Amino acid sequence: MENIVAYKLKFTGPLHLGQEGIGLEKTDEIIRSDTLFSAILSCWSLFYDDDIDSLIKKSPFILSSCFPFKGDDYYFPRPMVKIGKQGEDDPKIGKKIKKVKFISKKLFAEVLNGKEVSFLEENTLQDGLLWSDRSFKNIPEEEKFAYKKREVPRVTIDRVTNTSEIFYFNELVFSKDSGLFFLMRFLNPQIRTGFEAILHLLGDEGIGGDKHLGKGCFEVKTAEDFKINFAQDNTEHLVTLSLFHPTEQMEQASYELITRRGWIHSKGAMSLKRKGIRMFVEGSVFKNADKNIYGDIPIVLEKNKDLGLTHNVYRNGLAFTFPITVRSNNE
Repeated sequence: MENIVAYKLKFTGPLHLGQEGIGLEKTDEIIRSDTLFSAILSCWSLFYDDDIDSLIKKSPFILSSCFPFKGDDYYFPRPMVKIGKQGEDDPKIGKKIKKVKFISKKLFAEVLNGKEVSFLEENTLQDGLLWSDRSFKNIPEEEKFAYKKREVPRVTIDRVTNTSEIFYFNELVFSKDSGLFFLMRFLNPQIRTGFEAILHLLGDEGIGGDKHLGKGCFEVKTAEDFKINFAQDNTEHLVTLSLFHPTEQMEQASYELITRRGWIHSKGAMSLKRKGIRMFVEGSVFKNADKNIYGDIPIVLEKNKDLGLTHNVYRNGLAFTFPITVRSNNE
């Protein structure tokens, strides 16, 4: 856990993280590591004179995706390993466990160390998406949510027919004691002060959609006392807390894939489509190959002066990992 710092993002307004949808543009519930990385580098290029291509080739930090927190409770992606016999023996409980996307820090640490975790529905929040190590039985229903999704109508005008059409998109609204957090592993500790200046700048500018309307802005708080009891380094597997773009075949992997694509909007350039790439999602588990860094940061759009794009566009696929003990089927 050397040089790992937790940053809590307390949003001052709604947050929209676009996902594809028909008639309704959905929003992601977390800020993926590649999105956060790109937003940070965009601010970095405005604030410092560093060469971004050189910075990317030897990144001084590795970051996780952003996950929910509520009060002093941090929630991590549920690792894709066997958690407990109780959920496997009872089909009804098993279905409820499958619905869980995030587990509290204490449960996460227990899973990392190969311990069984007993499921209790009264320990869940967010309609069963968040699973804690403590009970919320006597908590009012309206307080069992870290965030709410709401639909916002928009009008688009057809440029040919000049007719209007309504469409909808989702956005997140966080409760007063909630937000998103992420972890940073500083490969070069001397860069921390500069990074934190950039993070505060990003909070003022906003992240996600509709930044010009003040959405996606946040206040930053550093959790200096953040600690987690994770598995020893001699374990055979790792779990990733970020998106992960492997550069080689991964053995004994338990994973889900996501395709990351989209458009680039750069000053002086027209809107350009980025090449889509497939990555492991957060919570994926793979065998430890005794390497320090996994994944890479591939170019998804090369610079093109004819189109006004003066720099390469990258997609961060470096894996932020913790060692994890994977129990066999007989345990």
